[in-house]
Amino acid sequence: MLVKKGFVVTLPTEEAKKTVQPKDPDKVLMEKEAPKEAPSIVTYTIKVKTNMTTAEIADRLSKEKIIDEAAEFEAYMNDRDFSKKIQIGEFVVTNNIDNWPIH
Repeated sequence: MLVKKGFVVTLPTEEAKKTVQPKDPDKVLMEKEAPKEAPSIVTYTIKVKTNMTTAEIADRLSKEKIIDEAAEFEAYMNDRDFSKKIQIGEFVVTNNIDNWPIH
């Protein structure tokens, strides 16, 4: 039928057969179902002292790998006026923002 429509039909060469291999359906299924590694959770106890600034807190959290960007955290705190409501004390925080009391 293809030849009648003007197509040229050839059989694959041995080299082409070697390079084009059908995917193993079981392997494809395993790749799709393979669980992704959960990111490691970092826990840190920060001691907030009297007169500690948002910048100091942000720097400490960044150094301890709790937050990625100190400047972004500081801007977030300032934009929401949280920097005026910093509490003194010890706080256990993680790098998992879902566990933080503020969102």
